[in-house]
Amino acid sequence: MNRGGYQRHISHRLLLMILWMALLVLTVELTVGWASKSLCLIAESLHTLVDVFSTLISLIAVTSPHRPLGKEIWGHGQSEATGALILSAILGFAGISILWIALAQIRIIFQPTPMALQPSVTLPLIFLVAVVVLLLLATVLFAVRHSQHNSSLAMKLNIAHILSDSWLTLLLLVGLFFVSQGYLWLDPMLAIFMVVLAVGSLGKMLKEQLPMLLKPTAIAPEAIAQIACQTEGVTRCTRILSRGMVGRQVWVELHITLHPEYMIIANSIGEKVERSLRDRYGPICAQIWLDQTKTAGIKPVQK
Repeated sequence: MNRGGYQRHISHRLLLMILWMALLVLTVELTVGWASKSLCLIAESLHTLVDVFSTLISLIAVTSPHRPLGKEIWGHGQSEATGALILSAILGFAGISILWIALAQIRIIFQPTPMALQPSVTLPLIFLVAVVVLLLLATVLFAVRHSQHNSSLAMKLNIAHILSDSWLTLLLLVGLFFVSQGYLWLDPMLAIFMVVLAVGSLGKMLKEQLPMLLKPTAIAPEAIAQIACQTEGVTRCTRILSRGMVGRQVWVELHITLHPEYMIIANSIGEKVERSLRDRYGPICAQIWLDQTKTAGIKPVQK
């Protein structure tokens, strides 16, 4: 296994560890929050949900064969875009619901009538939440220690995102302790605070990590197709990708279809296409795939 493959393997294993721990924390927070009727704990689970999505994005960047170390990314896929929309919808619906309930509790908190959703937080429940959260932080710190010589941008961004919100954990545990001591007004107040921060955390995560899954196109696909199709024997040019900086170095991948009479000189045609691109745009490293053939020199399409 080469160095890049080894680093990608390590990043994948570490991110899977973080993902499973984050899912455990999310499950415990939702279960304990629902059982104890604690709004702030349910609101904190929104932060954990963002952490889970952040880890999933990093895993997509690391595991894809066309995304070595989460850096060389061609573009967003349907899974990333759909996931971001679903997460935003869940966060929006849950956040508005929590805010509505929290404001209703604040309005009646000083009234003599009992609260409709009065929290019943106990010390054992707080201890359980503290244990699983500390396990998640320990896993992240373990990943930090074993990724010092790892150049995976995806994993570094994910770790930084989770650690940046770690101070909220201490605030949550302190708040839950005071709620258990009878300061019930803290629960809806903390819930509102957590929801607002969750929205900010989602925006920050999408801003930092979704661009990691996108490399700007260096050359317009139409321009590359026009140059390729001007080469004698080329009938079609499709699935064109390019990245880099014109004038310095550009990596191009394209698929071409040849006229049957020109199949025996596929090697020369591939070289001519690359030479034409180099003459037009400067330093070019081209990966040219020949559709439905295994002629040497031009790589066949991988199924």
